[in-house]
Amino acid sequence: MRLISWNIDLFRSGLKSVEKKVEAVCQYSPDIVAFQEVTDRALPLFREELEKFGLLHSVDSLALVEIARVAYMAERLNDLRERGANDPFQFAYNVSRLSEQYSPPGEAKNCGCLIASRYPLTPLNPLDFDIPWKQRVVSAVVSAPAGEFEIHNAHVPTAIGSRRNEIAKAETLVGIYRHLAARSERPRILCGDLHIPEAELPDGTIVPFYRDIIPDKNYNTTISESDEYLGRPRKWWYNAEMNVLPGLAEYDLPDVFRRLHGYQAREYSWCPDRGPEDVPKCKRYDHIFASVRLNPTACWYLHDLRGQGLSDHSAVVMDFEP
Repeated sequence: MRLISWNIDLFRSGLKSVEKKVEAVCQYSPDIVAFQEVTDRALPLFREELEKFGLLHSVDSLALVEIARVAYMAERLNDLRERGANDPFQFAYNVSRLSEQYSPPGEAKNCGCLIASRYPLTPLNPLDFDIPWKQRVVSAVVSAPAGEFEIHNAHVPTAIGSRRNEIAKAETLVGIYRHLAARSERPRILCGDLHIPEAELPDGTIVPFYRDIIPDKNYNTTISESDEYLGRPRKWWYNAEMNVLPGLAEYDLPDVFRRLHGYQAREYSWCPDRGPEDVPKCKRYDHIFASVRLNPTACWYLHDLRGQGLSDHSAVVMDFEP
């Protein structure tokens, strides 16, 4: 089986590029695709184009989050009515607070993640992930001929732009780790654009973005829990990145590319622009983590997709034999 994960960068390229993006990916004959940064207007076009290549089953975070929110709101509203039946002002106040809770500031409600597959998909509850912007993850169970497995497609926000974005990025990484840091009866895959790490060294050292808040040169923190950055312990920022990469390996979710190629292999998936690579500035933001039980046999990056100007990200491919 083959999985391709790709941040399609639709905001900059627009709806006219949908057909080209799908055709470019599907020339590699994927059984499953996981796209990040898909807009609500483009979703019908993506489904139509993907079906032409046999990817007949799909789930997206925008629809799932909206359904989950409506169900949650209905349940909570019934509770509020029972508690505030005699106080209409308190009821109205509680409703407004509930609405604010599920419409957090900074959330891009028209941009989400998509999974499409040759095999049937059963969506999982997007509210299972305790993250600030719920549409940044979509999850499903794939009913493949060799057996069921889970796939979680994530798009971690960039920290660029504001302190709110910086906090949202770290909170998303924390939420992903908390949900996946558990043993699972089903094999699992986590893929997507995680916007980490800052760098990887040939000796296996992973350099997080928040290494500057950790004084130990070996990245072993000895700082006190009272030392803070943006209202959070400095150690929390460091752990937000490192718990995912490489911490999820403890829960049968190792980084497939590094497991197969080691750290001597220099690789990247994002560069500052779509032109020729400025390798020192390029980062390996896009990842696939997969259970050993899925037997990954190959993993590599499709730089030609970025080189063609279809995205500022290269796609990442995994072949596996479950």
